[in-house]
Amino acid sequence: MNSPANEKIIHIFLDYLQKERRYSPHTVDNYGRTLRQFSKFLEERNLTLVEAKTQDIADFLAYLKTHHQLKRISQANRISALRTFYRFLRRRGMVDCDPTDGLGKLNKEKKLPNFLTVGEMEFLLNYLKQKAREKSDFPSLRNWAFFELLYSSGLRVGEITELKTKDLDLTSKMVKVKGKGGKERLVPFNESTQKALRKYLNHRPFPREELFLNQRGAPLTPRGARKILETIVKEAGLGGKRISPHVFRHSFATHFLGGGAELRMVQEALGHSSLSTTQIYTHLNWDKMKRIYQETHPHAKKVKNDD
Repeated sequence: MNSPANEKIIHIFLDYLQKERRYSPHTVDNYGRTLRQFSKFLEERNLTLVEAKTQDIADFLAYLKTHHQLKRISQANRISALRTFYRFLRRRGMVDCDPTDGLGKLNKEKKLPNFLTVGEMEFLLNYLKQKAREKSDFPSLRNWAFFELLYSSGLRVGEITELKTKDLDLTSKMVKVKGKGGKERLVPFNESTQKALRKYLNHRPFPREELFLNQRGAPLTPRGARKILETIVKEAGLGGKRISPHVFRHSFATHFLGGGAELRMVQEALGHSSLSTTQIYTHLNWDKMKRIYQETHPHAKKVKNDD
């Protein structure tokens, strides 16, 4: 249990992230988890959050790396949370100096995104469509509509669970999305998604403004969506693959680029503030490029013939 003083500061900071910075609930939860873990670490040293020094933070990160085997990206995320927290305290005059200023920069590992092939995605969506046709009940129709929209739009799971029915324009097949930092963007979806959404809305028994609901009529949460997908993946016979809602976003970007879309267009659809973030999806072109090279480059042909 964290001290009341530490918990009060954490609460003020998280409230600021949610209401003023408009961070996603998922990010706010992660920041809160990191700060409460750090607070507990400090209390064993008889220190509060406002008394922490650079060495305390370095020792905390070393402890996490040793005892929790954190990957580099997880370490970087915790450093980001602590930097944001102490900059907030510094601006509010709650600390005289920022202890994270003395930390070195930890670069995140570049990791290729996990995605499904076009065939795998079609198989999964067809499974949901068939189940919705057979049962025609609220959960099956919701699942079909939810994951059709998730794939055809490339939305983050947190963005899709925050959608309201008023955000949908079924006629023009567009959805208005509020992304990170409260930035709004319009994202198109396809006819298959349009059909799934109409069927879902026609069978939705709860008159709520939120678009996607659970079986009790409450708004569906990202955690709830992940649990639903886990069940679907097992039922569809894809239990051997790790498929999360974010894999749908990776698959959307990968297939969109593979179909000939410009990188800038994919960036806008995904809501990335920087083009460099979107560039990770260009990995999909390497296999295609190598195959074309072997088939067309004269030197590649020569080497192949010599063998």
